[in-house]
Amino acid sequence: MPSKLTEKLYYKIGEVAGVAGVKTSVLRFWESEFSFLKPVKSNAGQRLYSKAEVDIVLQVKHLLYNEKFTIEGVKKRITRGKLLITEVPLNSLAAEDYSEILKTVRNELKLLRDLL
Repeated sequence: MPSKLTEKLYYKIGEVAGVAGVKTSVLRFWESEFSFLKPVKSNAGQRLYSKAEVDIVLQVKHLLYNEKFTIEGVKKRITRGKLLITEVPLNSLAAEDYSEILKTVRNELKLLRDLL
């Protein structure tokens, strides 16, 4: 988690935009383009991002701005599990679900090895 954010459950769109260095309109656009980026909304309609979603926003920005991916490229990259690490409570998984997690971890480790 970036040091610019204090530790809390949810972050408002303005806080996330500030940390990511993009406008709030860019975040709203990304929400419409990426199905994996869906912040909850408060009763007042304010978007609230979890820590995991802030990490996803930073990953999306990196892929788009630094790695020069297209929107479609980011969708493919993240939905294939090559970069996205989701928060899943292990005690809620059945035994057979662990194999999928291990495959994802293995793919991420291979990606890191290739980057080195």
